[in-house]
Amino acid sequence: MSKDEMFVGWSAETPRADRRFLLGAGLALIAGSGALGARLGMTGVPVGDGIWDQRARHTLRGILSRDPYPILRTRGLGGDVRTVFLTSSGKTAPEIDAAFFGNTADVTGTLITRGRNAMMAVEDVAAPDGFDGADLAAPAAVDRGPVMLAGEILDAKCWFGAMRPGYGKAHKACAALCARGGLPLAFCQIGACGDGTDAPLLLDENGVAFSRVILPLVADPVTIQGRLVAVGDVMQLRASLDSIRRI
Repeated sequence: MSKDEMFVGWSAETPRADRRFLLGAGLALIAGSGALGARLGMTGVPVGDGIWDQRARHTLRGILSRDPYPILRTRGLGGDVRTVFLTSSGKTAPEIDAAFFGNTADVTGTLITRGRNAMMAVEDVAAPDGFDGADLAAPAAVDRGPVMLAGEILDAKCWFGAMRPGYGKAHKACAALCARGGLPLAFCQIGACGDGTDAPLLLDENGVAFSRVILPLVADPVTIQGRLVAVGDVMQLRASLDSIRRI
């Protein structure tokens, strides 16, 4: 054989013992992978049914308010009066001309929804023609009484559906950025952060958005002693900073 020639040898048929071994190993690998996948599926962190549909743009008509966070009160989500929180496409509050607040407006953007909770990533705000929004005026606050709750402080945007999951230690840095950017804070009780659909808006004892002093407590397990207050379709949890304690 010359140095330029090459010989490759192989067996015409895999030995029977090797075939049995390879077949058994393959079947075991498939079964093991399926069992592992099922176990991970059962023990994985629930993310809830929140969704941010960034492909569909919506225009909602209503009254804009800046307190305690930028919101739009509208009938554009099913006919009944609904509160839609407003955000930018990022981790900051939307940039809206101050002249629009307290007046009727058409707000265009993409919707983030979880249960009856709704938030819009604002793309445009315009003044409508001939729209009477008298029935959309801010409702009176109704005190529902004192509560003592254990759970987690969330940023509402991520929990509504912008992130999956939008809670827990892994989400702490993101939640702090959203809170620092002026986005609404909410509160979920222990056991309801993953698959729950209700989380009251978290405000101070006067119904005002917290300042940055609350940032170290975001996404940590805490207890809160405060009061539940209903403002239209939004439930608020009002509490002083001193009433919040890490667990």
